[in-house]
Amino acid sequence: ALRWQRGGYSTEDLNRVYTGNDVRAGLVLDKIREIILDPKQMRALGFCVSVAHAQFMARFANEHGLPSIALSAESSDEERRSAKERLVRKEANILFVVDLYNEGIDIPEVDTVLFLRPTESLTVFLQQLGRGLRIHEDKDFLTILDFIGQQRREFRFDARFRAMSRPSTGRIDTEIEAGFPHLPSGCSVSLERVAQQRILENVRSSISLRRPRLIQELALLAHTLGRTPTIEEAVDQFAIDLPSLLAKGLWSRMLCEAGRVGSFSEDDEAQLAKGLLRISHLNDPGAIEFYLSHLEAPCQLSDLDRKRLTMLHVSLWGMESLGWTLETAETRLRANPVARNDLRQVLLHLLRRVATPPRSLDPEIAGPLALHAHYTRDEILVGLGHWSMEKRRDVREGVLHMPKERFDVFFVTLNKTLDAYSPTTMYEDYAINESLFHWQSQSTTSQDSPTGHRYIQHKQLGFTPLLFVREDAKLSSGLSAPYAFLGPADYMSHEGSRPMSIVWRLRNSMPAHLLRSTARQIVG
Repeated sequence: ALRWQRGGYSTEDLNRVYTGNDVRAGLVLDKIREIILDPKQMRALGFCVSVAHAQFMARFANEHGLPSIALSAESSDEERRSAKERLVRKEANILFVVDLYNEGIDIPEVDTVLFLRPTESLTVFLQQLGRGLRIHEDKDFLTILDFIGQQRREFRFDARFRAMSRPSTGRIDTEIEAGFPHLPSGCSVSLERVAQQRILENVRSSISLRRPRLIQELALLAHTLGRTPTIEEAVDQFAIDLPSLLAKGLWSRMLCEAGRVGSFSEDDEAQLAKGLLRISHLNDPGAIEFYLSHLEAPCQLSDLDRKRLTMLHVSLWGMESLGWTLETAETRLRANPVARNDLRQVLLHLLRRVATPPRSLDPEIAGPLALHAHYTRDEILVGLGHWSMEKRRDVREGVLHMPKERFDVFFVTLNKTLDAYSPTTMYEDYAINESLFHWQSQSTTSQDSPTGHRYIQHKQLGFTPLLFVREDAKLSSGLSAPYAFLGPADYMSHEGSRPMSIVWRLRNSMPAHLLRSTARQIVG
């Protein structure tokens, strides 16, 4: 029954519900004592809705034997410094805060996070979550208690659990019901029975955010903001990822239907709407910045730039552009100024969302491809020089031998299903650690064959193996999933024949997020 204003709950209403609510505060402390092994040894941050709420919670906790301090943006620097020191020394066990510690301030010793209010913004939620994720020698794990309550339909749980669980395919409601099987090793999420029911109701309502309703929500958001929203604001407000938004059609078309931009007509709208969805995986800041610069002021292109720009156009236009020149693709894009502006907005959004910037490699090794960035198969084939706008030779197998360029390219899909793969191609591929990768060759490859000999003796023969890895063949949107570029690798050892099981040593170690997704999952 609380009011929903400007994309979130009325702070006044939340404050009225929470502040002075002894029953709820008592339940919070009961749950802390139930779950935390020794509350007097914890160092916790509790996120509150208002100064009054933080002060009430601190007073209630102190009265019930749990030393606590309330802090807000109004607190002096001395009060903040003293509170931090007392928390570190465990003289206080909880800092109840408001408008503080979302980002930029570290207390690495924090081992418990309490969500005591609904946080509508996914960005702020993850910032607050991150306050407990700092590594410190004095803590072994982080405990997060989220006091969920029954939320309005507008409040979105799906994005929170999607951000934590990171299932590559499938529905997040199935993930919740299954007990979050795709969490990183050592992590767990436990939902109480009623909380799970309420969350599932909310998530299933959110999943059904179909296009007509999205247009209505977009018009409402524009009215609330008093201006046309950006893609960034829509993604955050509606708590959906960029592909889910772009799957609804061209961004400007949705704004038009929401009454925020004038009518327009472009010949290639449908094709470019699909193309923008196909590039929504981009996470190479170097490439994105080049595209933005080129859209702003086209200039003379080097051979590397031509490859990079061709990668973009192959994804934007798909097979419809087969036989075009790069100049034809550029001309067609300029003939669609609205979609071209949407491309710019999408690229800006993607640039802001790059979490771990990929590293550049020697162009002699990988051309425009950046280490650990994500690329579709088509983009990879262009980047390595196997494809051009005019000429595209089909590659069906998971291996590509490029004798002229001196590459052996491996396209690895970790989660294979019988629907997409025959029993003879259900290979054993997985990361052993951050530097070693176990890969199984095609079933016809023996160690004595020319191919097997080339794999083993690649250094002496002057060939470079390149590894591209993805978890699943398809995304939840139905598009082919992109591959993460693990870079060049060197032969270490092998077992067996027809197929060969080869251990490759990566020349560049995998970051933790890629290791988690590519390592073999051990059950039991």
